[in-house]
Amino acid sequence: MNVNRMDALGRVLIVVNPAAQSGAAAGAAERLKRFLTMYCHREAFDIAQTERPRHATEIAAGAAEYDTVIALGGDGVVHEVTCGLMRIEEGRRPTLGVIPVGSGNDFARTLGLTDVTDVSGTDFSPLLTSSAAPIDVLEITCRSHSGGTTRTWTEYAVQTVSFGLDAAIAIDTHAMRKITGLTGAPLYLASGLKAFGRDYRDFPAHVRFDGGAEKRVRAIIFAIQNGPTYGSGFRICPQADPCDGLFDVCYATGPVPRAVALPVFLSAKNGGHTHNPHVHLQRAKRVDLVFPSPTYPIQLDGEQVGAAEMSIEVLPSALSVLWPR
Repeated sequence: MNVNRMDALGRVLIVVNPAAQSGAAAGAAERLKRFLTMYCHREAFDIAQTERPRHATEIAAGAAEYDTVIALGGDGVVHEVTCGLMRIEEGRRPTLGVIPVGSGNDFARTLGLTDVTDVSGTDFSPLLTSSAAPIDVLEITCRSHSGGTTRTWTEYAVQTVSFGLDAAIAIDTHAMRKITGLTGAPLYLASGLKAFGRDYRDFPAHVRFDGGAEKRVRAIIFAIQNGPTYGSGFRICPQADPCDGLFDVCYATGPVPRAVALPVFLSAKNGGHTHNPHVHLQRAKRVDLVFPSPTYPIQLDGEQVGAAEMSIEVLPSALSVLWPR
């Protein structure tokens, strides 16, 4: 599906969390369905509303009969839909589309889509000029240990995997959004200032890049990026390209006083952290991580996960995605 016509979307499934944006996302999904029907002059569009966590993954995993699956929401919905689509064999896997109505919208930002701050006025026009193109996907093998038994499972991410204070910030935004009503960059900044308060610490881990020598790092933040931003626009890996067959890694190591670390964190909003001596950047195809504690804050596209070990590997051109051109 490499043409620009709306009818190239084929049969479309719209996946939406009806509670998102205080319930306004459900209405946006209905308007999207009417928009597609009007421009395509046919009825080939369905809506699936999520009812519980991980439900979007279940819905997308069962969507092989569709040509396009549109995730209407933030990075969390995109993450769940991606995990579902990656369960479908490659030859039958639908194309992913994104309508950004979340708090972070970092994957949408990578695609060149803008945040939607007023869901009632959601702009669907980028779909008119979108075409499908393949992107890389991060495959994450997670392991946890309990009572002498090891559990292993697989997750996927399209934008970011991180552990440390940056993951704690992302995880905390879910609760802080309900308390403060903040969204976007102000929400992440508020959560960041909290994390650099009494919760400030480093997170020792054993790291191995591309099968090389294992090393121990005392990470303050550790981000593995398919796209350049996280935290609603923080340019943590400014050169990250989701189509180059590699992921970019940015990690800051301690021990560093918080008075030094906080300005570095704030400078990442515009990518100004990259020349700091405590910050390390590199590219890789695989990274293996072992955490001394199973309670480290870890996030995948903004969604929390618990693991004692993780192996992240890039799957080149694994998912077709609608890009506005």
